[in-house]
Amino acid sequence: MSSSGASCSGGAVPGERVQAILGTIGRLKQGALGAGLGGPGAGDDLGAIEAALRELADALREREELMRVAQDVATANLRRLDELAQELSRTRAINQEQQETIRTLSTPIIQVWEGVLLTPVLGAVDLRRAEQMMQALLGAVARTQCRAVILDLTGVESIDAALGGLLLSLVRAVELLGARGIIVGIRPEVARGLLADGVDISRVSTLSRLRDALLLCMGQAPGRPALRSALR
Repeated sequence: MSSSGASCSGGAVPGERVQAILGTIGRLKQGALGAGLGGPGAGDDLGAIEAALRELADALREREELMRVAQDVATANLRRLDELAQELSRTRAINQEQQETIRTLSTPIIQVWEGVLLTPVLGAVDLRRAEQMMQALLGAVARTQCRAVILDLTGVESIDAALGGLLLSLVRAVELLGARGIIVGIRPEVARGLLADGVDISRVSTLSRLRDALLLCMGQAPGRPALRSALR
């Protein structure tokens, strides 16, 4: 009887303990991670199984908690990524607007009076900016149906062969649209550079001062009373 009593420690017979163990395993399989066996159990084989099940239940609960935390972190990261993507999209849109504003300000097109457009070119001019200037200016010529376009290069310190050729193409394109292209303010060093590069500007109307171009367009240049009709 003593051996039987040793195997029934805790007041439960082996059959009941086995059923309790099986019930706990079933509940764990169904996801009931809070399932337990109560006390520490006896120090026999069934007690070892009970202890292992308690450790397994604890480990499963810890894993479930870690998974929940990981999911929360992943959800927060996805939300933050979405916010960053939206912010990046807004920043790109703002940058595009700013670049468009800068291009507009760097190459202003001024209608000095009806039929005459003035484009003062300021700062350094590269091929990309020259192409943007051509696109904007030709659009303005077509839109306003102007009769003359003045390109003021007073603020330009240097022009290479490629840029010089593009400016000449711009003047020719303006003339194809029915307007007259006039270049003013070419600096001596710029003129020497254009000649050295072989850029032929002999067929382009050039004047040294903006004032002379304005007088030309007004038909009031000294000694040239018929210039107004020539521009029409």
